[in-house]
Amino acid sequence: MLVKLNKFKPKSFLVLLVVPVIIITSIIVVLGSLHSVRNVTDNADKLVTLQIPELRAISELQSVLNRKLIILHGYYATMEAPDASEVKSLDESFGSNLKKLVDIGQNAADGQLLVSYVEKYKHSAEKFDNEMQKGRNRDWDVLREHLAAASEQAHLADKKLADWNQRVRNRLAQGSSRTLKEVENLNTIQITFNIAMVLVAGLLLIIIYVRMRDQAKLFHSARSEPLTDLPNRRSLELWSEKHVDQHNASNPVYVAWLTLDRLGLISGTYGYTEGDVLIKKFSSALEKVLDQWEIDIYLFSIGGSNWVMVIKDAEDDIIIKQIIAQIERLTSKPFNLEDRDYNISCSIGISKTLTNKEGIKVLLRYADMARRSVLDDGGNNHCFYEQEMTQSAEHELCVENDLRNALENDEFELYYQPKLSKQGDQVLSAEALIRWHRNGKIISPGVFIPVAEKTGLVIPIGNWVLRQACRQWVKWQQERDVVPPVAVNISAQQFQSKSFINTVKEVVAETGMLPEKLELEITEEAASAHPDLVVSVMGSLKEIGVSLAIDDFGTGYSSLAYLKRFPIDVIKIDRAFISQLHISEQDRAIAKLIVEMSHQLGFKVVAEGVENYEQSQILLDMDCDVLQGFFFSQPLKVADYQNYLSAMTIKK
Repeated sequence: MLVKLNKFKPKSFLVLLVVPVIIITSIIVVLGSLHSVRNVTDNADKLVTLQIPELRAISELQSVLNRKLIILHGYYATMEAPDASEVKSLDESFGSNLKKLVDIGQNAADGQLLVSYVEKYKHSAEKFDNEMQKGRNRDWDVLREHLAAASEQAHLADKKLADWNQRVRNRLAQGSSRTLKEVENLNTIQITFNIAMVLVAGLLLIIIYVRMRDQAKLFHSARSEPLTDLPNRRSLELWSEKHVDQHNASNPVYVAWLTLDRLGLISGTYGYTEGDVLIKKFSSALEKVLDQWEIDIYLFSIGGSNWVMVIKDAEDDIIIKQIIAQIERLTSKPFNLEDRDYNISCSIGISKTLTNKEGIKVLLRYADMARRSVLDDGGNNHCFYEQEMTQSAEHELCVENDLRNALENDEFELYYQPKLSKQGDQVLSAEALIRWHRNGKIISPGVFIPVAEKTGLVIPIGNWVLRQACRQWVKWQQERDVVPPVAVNISAQQFQSKSFINTVKEVVAETGMLPEKLELEITEEAASAHPDLVVSVMGSLKEIGVSLAIDDFGTGYSSLAYLKRFPIDVIKIDRAFISQLHISEQDRAIAKLIVEMSHQLGFKVVAEGVENYEQSQILLDMDCDVLQGFFFSQPLKVADYQNYLSAMTIKK
C-alpha cells in the first residue's frame, strides 16, 4: 500500500498571536518612554554632580594660579618676601580645587597633564625662592631663568584650564539640547502610542489572515515536487530522520532509486512540455502499482525523471524483486499521449540496511551507485548495491582527479609501435600509443581511457596525442631522410565533436605535418553509430589529405552498405581474431574473409596483435598487407623507436 505523508494544516491558535504581539509592542513603546525619562534624569544628575562643580573648581584654580604668579613677580620686582599666611592659604585652596577637579574624572588625560604643569610650576617657584634667600649672593640670571620657567608652566596650566572650561560648557549646551529633545520625544511617544496600537493590531490581523490562507499551500510547495505532487527530496530527508535513521526493527529498510531512461530523448524530440506530461502520467501509474501491495511503501519524487521508494516492512529481497518486476512490466508497455505512443524504460538501483547504522543519505548513495551501474550497462534493468561499487566509484573518482592534472603536469608520453610489411622486413608506419606516468608508475590505458571517456576528458587528451604525434613526426623529418607515416587513434567523442575537423586542420598547419603522412584510426563501433555523419566527417578529413582507417574491425555491427561508402584507406582486423589464428579454423576463416573483402573494396589490411611466427606466416599466406604486434616489436619510446628505424628498412 502506498502511504501518503500527512499534509500540513494551519492551526487556529495562530489568531492568539495578536494579543502577545500587541503586548510586546506596548512594552517596546513604554521602554522607549522610560528611556527618554532616564536620559532626562541622567542629564540633570550630570549637571548637578559633575559639570557645575567642575566649572567652579576650574574657575578657582585659574584665580589662585594668577594670584600666585602676581605674588611671584612682585617678589622679584621689590625683593620683599610675600605674606606667608596668604601664600599658605593660596596653596591650600589650589591643592583642594586641583584634587577636586582630578577626582571628578571627566577627563583623566587632561587631569594628569594639568598636575604635571602645576608640579613643574611649584618646582620652578621653589628654586626661585631658594635663590632669593641667598641675599646679596643671589644670581639674577638664575632668578630670571626660574621666574620664566614658572611663568611658562603657569601659562600652560592656565591655557589647559581655559580649554577644559570651554569643553565643559560645550557639554552643558549639548546636554541641554538633548534634554529638550528627550522631553519632546516623550510627548511624541505619548501622542502616537494609541495610534500605533491600533495600526499594529490591524496589520497583525491582516498578516495572520493572509498567512493562514496561504501557509498550507506554501508548505506543500516547499515539500512537494510540482510535476508529480509527490513529496520531494527535502520531505524525504525530514521524514527519514525519524523513520529510517532511527530504524531498529529486525527487517531491513530498502531504498530503490528509479530513473526513466529515454525521457531526455523524448523531451528533446517532442518538447519538454510533452516530457512533463509523460512524467505526470508515469508517476500516477507508478502510484497505482505500489498501492496494490499490502506492505507500506513510501514514494518520493526527487526531481526530473527520478523517484525514490522506501520500503520498511519487506521480509526479504524476494518481495522487493516482485515489486520491481511489476514496475518493469509497467514500463514495458507504451504510454499513449495525444494519439502518440511513447516507449520508455527504467533503470532501478536498490540498497538496503545491513546494520542499523546506515542513514538515508548512505542508502541513497548506495542506491544511486547501483542505478548508475545499470545505466552504464545500457539501462532498462535493475540491480542491488554491492560493496565493490563503492570501491569502483572511489577508484574512478581518484583516476579522474589525477587525469585532470595530468596534461598540465606533463605526465603523458607517446610510445610508437612499428607496423611492418607482410614479410616483416620493412617499417611501413607506426601507431602512436599514449602512456601515463604517475608517481613513478605507468598506468595502463585500459584503466584511464574508460574514465576519460565518461568524463569527457578523452577529447583534450586525444587532441594532445594528435598534436604531440605530429610534432614528433616533423622533428624526425628534420633529422632523417625518410620517416614512415604515423597513425593516431581517434575516440568516438573526439570524432563526433563539432570542432574535430578544425582541430585536425589547426594541428597540421601549426606543426607543419604532411597530411599524407598522418593516418587517423576510428573504431568500427564509432563509425557505425551515426553512419551518415561519419561519411560527412570522413569526407572533410580526406579533403585535408589524411589517411583513414577503421580500427577493431569485426567486433562492431557496421553495415557493409555503409562500409563501401566510407572514404577509408585501411581496415584493421581486431586482435580478437588474430590471437587464436594459429589454432582456430573459425578465426582463420573470418580473417581471410576480411582480407579478401577489403582487397576487393580497395582497402589495405592491417593485422594487429601478431604475437608469434605461426600467426605471421598465416597472415602472409592470406596476403595481409601490414602486420603489427609484439612478435615484431612492443610499443617503443621515442629514442628506442629511432634506434629501431635505424636497424630496419624503411619503405620510401
